[in-house]
Parts: sequence; C-alpha cells; structure tokens
Amino acid sequence: MGRLRFNLLLFITIVGLSHLLMACDKDEFQHHDDYDPGHEEDTVAVEEKPRYLWIDASANFERFTSRDSIDHYLEKAKQTGFTSIVVDIRPVVGDVLYESSIVEELTSWKGVTRDDSWDYLQTFIQKGHEKDLKVFAGMNVFSGGHNYYDRGVVYRQTVMGELTTLLNRPQGMIDIKKVDEKYGAFFNPANQKVREYCLSLIEEVVSNYNLDGLILDRVRYDGLNSDFTEYSRKKFEDYIGETVTNYPGDIFSWTTQDGEEVRDYGPLYPKWLEWRAKVIHDFFDQARSTVKNIKPDLQFGTYTGAWYPTYYEVGANWASKDYNPTTDNYTHWMFTDNYKNYGYADLLDVYMTGVYYPTLYGSGWYTVEGGLEHAQRLVKDDVPVTSGLYVQVYDESPGDMREAVSLSLNQAQGLMVFDIVHLIQYDYWEQVRKGIEDAMEEKSN
Repeated sequence: MGRLRFNLLLFITIVGLSHLLMACDKDEFQHHDDYDPGHEEDTVAVEEKPRYLWIDASANFERFTSRDSIDHYLEKAKQTGFTSIVVDIRPVVGDVLYESSIVEELTSWKGVTRDDSWDYLQTFIQKGHEKDLKVFAGMNVFSGGHNYYDRGVVYRQTVMGELTTLLNRPQGMIDIKKVDEKYGAFFNPANQKVREYCLSLIEEVVSNYNLDGLILDRVRYDGLNSDFTEYSRKKFEDYIGETVTNYPGDIFSWTTQDGEEVRDYGPLYPKWLEWRAKVIHDFFDQARSTVKNIKPDLQFGTYTGAWYPTYYEVGANWASKDYNPTTDNYTHWMFTDNYKNYGYADLLDVYMTGVYYPTLYGSGWYTVEGGLEHAQRLVKDDVPVTSGLYVQVYDESPGDMREAVSLSLNQAQGLMVFDIVHLIQYDYWEQVRKGIEDAMEEKSN
C-alpha cells in the first residue's frame, strides 16, 4: 500500500512574533512563560476519556479502497484502545468521500481509483459502530482545491474559482490558485457565498449520516496575507463604520529592510485582526446552529494547532471569551480590547489542540506538557481539551510516543492521534496501547 512520506519542519522564533511552521513534502495535511493553568483539577478517569484516531482521506486513499481494509484497521484501532475515529471525508482538494448532491465525490487520487459502488463514509459508520467505536466525520472547511494538482471545485467551476482568497504579497495582489507553494486553494472565509456553500456541505452530511460527531478543520484564513479582495474591504469598512482610503496600506503594505521584504503595518492592522477573528467566530456560530438544529446531540468540534501566540495570523481565536490576550505576555499591540469577544471555545463540544512537538515536558508553549496547560488555561473550562499528537515527530523515538500518549491522557481530557498512516508506517500500535495502559495505571495510583 502506498504510504505518504513527509517532512516536518518545526521552527520557533523566540524574538518578536513567534512562529511555528509545518512544511510537508507536497501533500495534503498538517494540520501544523510563567502561568497559572486556571482550570479545575482533572478528576475524570482515563478509562472515560475519549481516545480518537484520525484517518486522513488523501494519505490513506489507496489503503481504504477496500471495505475489508476498513474493517481490519478499525478492529486494530479498537484493540489498541481507541474509543473513536475521525474519518476525513473532505480533504484539502475539497471533494468528498460520501454521497453528495452538492459537490463531486473523490473517487480517484494519485492514480488510484476507488470502487464507488459502496458508500465510503457509511462503511466506516457501520463497521465502526459494530465494534463499539464512535464515528466522527472530519471536514476541511475553507479549502476548495489542491494547487499541486489543479484539482477541486475551484478549478472545475468558474464561479467557485472566483471565490478563492486574494493574497497581499510583496509582488502585489495574487490569487492563491497561482501560488505554487500553496497546496490548499483557500476560499475567502468572509464571502457570504463561500459560507453558504460550506454550511450546505455540513448540513448535508449531518442530515444524511448517523454520525456521533463532526470535527471541522481549516476553519481559518490561509495566513496573514489573506484576504485582500475588494469584497473583504467592503465588509471590513462596514464593520468599522468608515471608508478605508488607503487600502491595503492602512492594514499593511510591504517595504524593504536590509534586503528583505517586510510588512509595514498601518493604523488599522489591529482592528483588521479583530474583524477577521469575528469572521471565523461567526462562522463557527452558524455551523454549530446548523448542526444542532438537525441533531442536537451530535458532538460539534474542531481541530487547531496549539500555538496560540501566532494563531491570530489565520484569524482563529480558539480561546474562551473570558480570556483576554492583552493581559498576557504577547506583543500586545496586535490585539485590541475587543479581540477577546471573538473567542469561540464556548461554541464547541470537542476541542482538539495539536501539540505537535517532539519535546514532551516543560512549561513553554512548544512542548506537549506546556502546550496542553496553556490550552486549558485559555479555554477556561468552556470545552474539554483533547491532546492532538503527531506521530511522525516521534519517528525515531518509540518510547517518546508511548510517553506522549500517557502524558496526554493524564493531563488533557482526551487524546487524538494523527494519523493512522503513521501508526502503520512506524508500527506504533503497541506504543499507543502501552501509553494508554500507563496512563490508566498512573491515574489509579
């Protein structure tokens, strides 16, 4: 079976605005101080904490062209100690792996064709429930195509292609579809047509399938350079109640310093960040209402990276509204007093935070232990925090994989392991199983 190989680059800058960047080898996923944790002591038994296994659609496409393969690996997941799976049904390309009347089904990928006479998602639900596994669907929301392969609805349909994000780059304004190093052809999240389209996909899958939950991914902007369409300009002007005469300069433009292109931030930059956070917050509010109006008991959640100090760059404020970043140790000028009002933790039933770090212990943001403590401090008990582990960072350290699982279950309210492709590649099933057992034994002592 084909295996996806990719390289993880973790890159932390201590001075100024810290960055954690993840680069992958031309493929689909990444997903990517002194303090008081400020949350109640965790008294939930490890046995009762959810343990999710993520199943990426693109990376595992060939592997799960067979229903027998689905059955085999779900049984292996159950025996390892997982209680739930997250089956990715809308990867970055934007097409889906369920029966849809809205968008094309993904029936071929990288030269492999799947027999579409059977329903991919329904098979996971049926076989998962037979094994007493809860089945969550994972959806990449604001991506409508894959730039490496020129595939997806934004390439097939001119109308949809006009909704992709416009990037403010040193070379000028450029559509993301024309940027070769960007694999995800992101939509503009502020565009009403985009929001209606993405909500219709959510409504369709929740209405038609007996899921236990829905996990949204990439509910965000592509990055700090996004989105600078005239549409976004008008929406921003409506929000602040004034005309932006110098656009985009009042937000930021580009200048050269020491031979490098750097941003020259304008007076409206902090307000722009506030507005972008509102855009994402309001979509979560709409998505939650869409889900709960159909199935009130369905678990509604999201995945984000744990690196909050730089997450403002993608417009996603995953903290509690009761958490005010201006009181913390950040570069405060970039946050307004109203930024905190657009934290969306209270809209979630499940929050998976990616602590994708090789360093396990320490109080800093970029360790598993520190990342989880910070996440719990920021969400302030609005939602349980599930620790997301990236298997590949432990590719040469099976003992650390086991330890990371145990640490996660003792410190967080749940565990998510990303991705099954790496458990298979490194044969780390036993490390996960033993890590779960370690956590149970430690908690009981």
